[in-house]
Amino acid sequence: MAEIVATNNVNAGMVVSEPVVNSFGQTLISTGVEINEQHIKLLKMWNISCISIKTSDSDELDELTEDMINLGLERLSKRLNWQPRNDNEKDLIDLGIISAVNIIARK
Repeated sequence: MAEIVATNNVNAGMVVSEPVVNSFGQTLISTGVEINEQHIKLLKMWNISCISIKTSDSDELDELTEDMINLGLERLSKRLNWQPRNDNEKDLIDLGIISAVNIIARK
């Protein structure tokens, strides 16, 4: 399972569960890499706010938190430069985010 961790809380020895990319889509840290001090400096230099870290918990995601959904919406909105205009569009985007988070959690 993966957990979203704020960059300020990332420690050496943690393992990345999904690629860390910059605002240009370039991979900064690949999946499966064990974080070291150089990686932490890189995250701060590129102003990366949080990353996905592997945890030793079960492989299944029990429940999506509101924070996970909001973070997904924020990331997607930045990439697409788009905001839902009505409840139908909001529901569609929420379904997409839930699907994406579930896929990420299974990695």
